[in-house]
Amino acid sequence: PPMMPPNAMPSFPPANITTEQIQKYLDENKKLILAILDNQNLGKLAECAQYQAQLQKNLMYLAAIADAQPQMATVPTQMTPHPGMQQGAYYMQQQAAAMAQQQGVFPPRMPAQFS
Repeated sequence: PPMMPPNAMPSFPPANITTEQIQKYLDENKKLILAILDNQNLGKLAECAQYQAQLQKNLMYLAAIADAQPQMATVPTQMTPHPGMQQGAYYMQQQAAAMAQQQGVFPPRMPAQFS
């Protein structure tokens, strides 16, 4: 999938970011998640780590945007994530935790924590 250069992202989110710009990040994140899963199935852990780092950056950026927004009582309907994406994110968490365990980065965790 096409990747943005790491320096393309401003260090802080602009106040006037558009829904289209946010959607671009969401679309890229979806591609990153799929790329991570593909590479994981192929056993290419270096590529996984690279895509995960980019995904993490994007998520941090989107979180910063969300934090910068004034709190609204209603959420626009087009912003609700696709149910499949939520599931994908859940599996990504599972996969990332499993990978971290394999690599010995984190102490082993009980799967019950994810339920």
